[in-house]
Amino acid sequence: MKETISIKMIFTIIKRHLVLIISTAVVGMMVAGAALVFLVTPMYEARTQILVTQSAQTEMNSNIQTSEVQANIQLVNTYTALLKSPRILDDVARNLDGNFTAGQLMSKITVASEHNSQVINVSVTDPNQAVAAEIANEIAASFAKITPNVMNVNNIEILAKATALENPKPVSPSSIIFIGGGAAGGMVIGFAIMIIRVIFNTRFKDESDVLDELGIPLLGNIAKIPGQKSL
Repeated sequence: MKETISIKMIFTIIKRHLVLIISTAVVGMMVAGAALVFLVTPMYEARTQILVTQSAQTEMNSNIQTSEVQANIQLVNTYTALLKSPRILDDVARNLDGNFTAGQLMSKITVASEHNSQVINVSVTDPNQAVAAEIANEIAASFAKITPNVMNVNNIEILAKATALENPKPVSPSSIIFIGGGAAGGMVIGFAIMIIRVIFNTRFKDESDVLDELGIPLLGNIAKIPGQKSL
């Protein structure tokens, strides 16, 4: 039996299965919410800021000062790489009494620089924000201790220390995205069930289906009697 499905028919099919699609979306949201509460560990973030410059010179004209600032900005990429190097992280791991390895610390750290500036932001994520703050501050301290010997700079300033809030908000996972993804997944399942139902529904829908299947002419229709249930 050959069938041609029009856009109007598609909307009719969706309308007929609207309750199913909404139900699966709601179930998907409930499953995602339960997973968010019982299975997914929330991650918290703590940040510190570091400023790195060359030692100030008292007798220097503005052009040389500007050139030095631009050179320092270009070295920021080197500083960010140094912050995540084993030289720094091994020292941090020792200062944290071996609770973390250098590899574990590296997975927790994100280093970025302010646009066209010598300020470096160090972000650390952990299930405990107090631990994240401790790690971030230890990284800044180790960087300030080791970098002068490595990079020949002697003016490193910690602009802002990481602190733990009383009621921190997790940075991941995002509850809106997580539950929205569950709803979208539930809708996909609902559409899949709808398509399977339509494909495997072999019942005749109207007289045209009978004519196409049997190849015989239509002699007449029997009107539906009002108030009677269809057989």
